[in-house]
Amino acid sequence: MDDPSLSQDEMPAAEEPSPVTSAEPPVTPPEPPRGSGVARAAALVGLGLLAGLGVGWALFHEDEGRPPSVDGPASVESPAVESHGVDVTNDPTLGSGEAPITIVEFSDFDCPFCTRFATLTAPLLRRQYGDSIRWIFVNLPLQAIHPRAYEAALGGECAHEQGRFWEWYDVMFSGRFDTSDEGLSAAAGAIGLEGDRFEQCLAKADYAREVAADLHEAQKFYILGTPTFFINGQRLEGALPAEHFASVIDSILSGT
Repeated sequence: MDDPSLSQDEMPAAEEPSPVTSAEPPVTPPEPPRGSGVARAAALVGLGLLAGLGVGWALFHEDEGRPPSVDGPASVESPAVESHGVDVTNDPTLGSGEAPITIVEFSDFDCPFCTRFATLTAPLLRRQYGDSIRWIFVNLPLQAIHPRAYEAALGGECAHEQGRFWEWYDVMFSGRFDTSDEGLSAAAGAIGLEGDRFEQCLAKADYAREVAADLHEAQKFYILGTPTFFINGQRLEGALPAEHFASVIDSILSGT
C-alpha cells in the first residue's frame, strides 16, 4: 500500500499493511507544470488534503441508494450520495444500485499497489461475484510520492465526463501509458475520447473541485495510503489477495 510517508523504494514488501495510525496530512503538492488551470487547481488539492483532519470517524449507515451505472458527467449541483457513510457524490460507479455488495475504492493512478489490485484482484472478484458487486471509485492522488498522480486523477474525471471512466481505469492501470502529458493524451485516444474536449478539460482543470472533494473524504477517514477500500462499510487496506476480499464479501452475503 502506498503511504506518503515512504518513498517508493522504501515501500514494504508485505501484502498486508499495518493499520494507519497517524493523522498527519501528506506534504502539500508542488505546483503542476500544465497550464494556469491546473496550477489554480493545485491550491484546491492542498485545501482538500488538509480539510477534515478535525473530523472523527463517520458512523456507517445504510446506503441511500444510487441509480445503476451512473458513469456520466459529474455536476457540483448533484445531490449528496452516500454508501455506508462514505460520500460518493459524483464518483464513477459501475454496477447496479441494487447490488448487495458495494466496494468503494480510494485509489491513485500512479500507485503500483493500486495497479496490482486493478490488474490481479479486481478481475477475479468481478468474475466470481458479477452483478452482486457495485464498484465506486474515489480519487486519492498521493502527490508527495507520485508527482503526476493529480493530473491522472483530473484525466479520469475528464474521461468520466465523456462516459468512459472505467475504460480510463483499465487503460491507466494496464501499464501501457504513463502519467506524463503525452501519456495521458495517448491513453485518452486509446479509449476513444474526444481529444480536443479531453485536452481542454484537463488543461483547465475542470474537475479540480471534484478531486478536492475526494481528498476531503479520504481525510475524513484518515486514509493516507492507497489502495484503501470500504466493502459495505468494512475497511480493507492494501493490494490484498482476492481471498481477503472474498472472505468479507461472503460473510456479508451469508449474513454472518
